[in-house]
Amino acid sequence: MPAVLVSAGPLQAAPWELPRSDVETVSASDGHAYRVLVAWPEGPPPAEGWPVLWLLDGEDNFAVAAMTARRLARAGARSGVEPGVIVAIESGGLPRRVLDYTPPAPGYAIPEGMPAHGLNVGGGESFLDFIEERLRPLVAARWRVDPRRQTLMGHSFGGLLALDAMYEGRGFSRIVAVSPSLWYGDGVLARSEQHAGSGAKAALLVAASPDERTRAAPAGAPMAEAEALVARWRQRGNAARYLPLPGQDHGSTMLAAMAPAIRAAFGGEAQ
Repeated sequence: MPAVLVSAGPLQAAPWELPRSDVETVSASDGHAYRVLVAWPEGPPPAEGWPVLWLLDGEDNFAVAAMTARRLARAGARSGVEPGVIVAIESGGLPRRVLDYTPPAPGYAIPEGMPAHGLNVGGGESFLDFIEERLRPLVAARWRVDPRRQTLMGHSFGGLLALDAMYEGRGFSRIVAVSPSLWYGDGVLARSEQHAGSGAKAALLVAASPDERTRAAPAGAPMAEAEALVARWRQRGNAARYLPLPGQDHGSTMLAAMAPAIRAAFGGEAQ
């Protein structure tokens, strides 16, 4: 007869925990408090410091990014991925997310029928200032990180903001924009691209699915626009690559792009 496990009392569930991780609450200049989730590798950092992947929508992406990075780093001889630090910033709810992740576009309002219609927009510059002025010094003070290897990754509105940070030369060495909301702002991102200065040198990875569609464009149009953006960035002498994600929809592309993004951020992947 097979053995039967009999509990002497009610089962006590214990939450799963991620070793070598921490959660900090950091306030921006307007008083809004963000939860910042950090995961770091085991052992001492290299002499130049660990590379950093900055993740937007941290509440959705932190765990999968940290576990993907650790799994690939354990297989470093095959994957080419080295250990790195994950810094994920929680978005703080849809109204705050839309405000923080959209570049300023004076007079613009998200049209009726489009995602996030009626919400305030245009706080992207302040949010990037918050990362630059508050979060980067906090992270650098606690962990030895490489300032020359800093990747910013975002999805949808987050991908839009990542591209805006690239054009502004915000000090990220690499940008990963997944399904960026290129329809936003009546050409505001195109104007940022046009005015990008010589300091805008980040390597670029844009990922999207040919099956994505928005209310503003049919299936395939967002992908074609993203491919053209990558080609223009490459023509400026920057490393750039487009990654198609067939079979995915807008909601699943971030998960599908995570392993390639980790390789880009922590593997020195050639574009």
